[in-house]
Amino acid sequence: WRDSLSGAPARLALPTDRSRPAQQSFAGATVPVVIDADLTRGLKRLSHQHGTTMFMTVLAAWAAVLARLSGQDDLVIGVPSANRGRREVEELIGFFVNTLAVRIDLSGEPSVSDLLERTRRTALAAQEHQDLPFEQVVEIVQPPRALDHTPLFQVMLAWQNNSGGSL
Repeated sequence: WRDSLSGAPARLALPTDRSRPAQQSFAGATVPVVIDADLTRGLKRLSHQHGTTMFMTVLAAWAAVLARLSGQDDLVIGVPSANRGRREVEELIGFFVNTLAVRIDLSGEPSVSDLLERTRRTALAAQEHQDLPFEQVVEIVQPPRALDHTPLFQVMLAWQNNSGGSL
């Protein structure tokens, strides 16, 4: 983690309609995105062609959008992880979620194929370290700290591939 996240940009410079407050308020928001059946089929086909999961493909796309908006080609995106990698905790009741800081490299204007490969490698490497608590990752990496933003990342991608049935 130290090598992977060392030197990562301290903040994601997204264009906003007002300046960042001196101290963050933690008042965030979510933007739910529902992917329709046609787009899902296309994404599954693209994922299959490049040996990625749907999550990896969507993560690469999200990174490309953020890179375009921010003008940055080095991004860190937070990803929640179920943190149930061991068989003995799979059936336990409780909240085991950990946050992974996934650093995506978009330098050199990669093709879709190259970006998917980079994202696949990065996501797999991050999953290998999913047992290390995020707080310890921050302690190990020691990123620049400020009250106006969270350390390592300011944007997350929470992948929920479940269907909402009717009650």
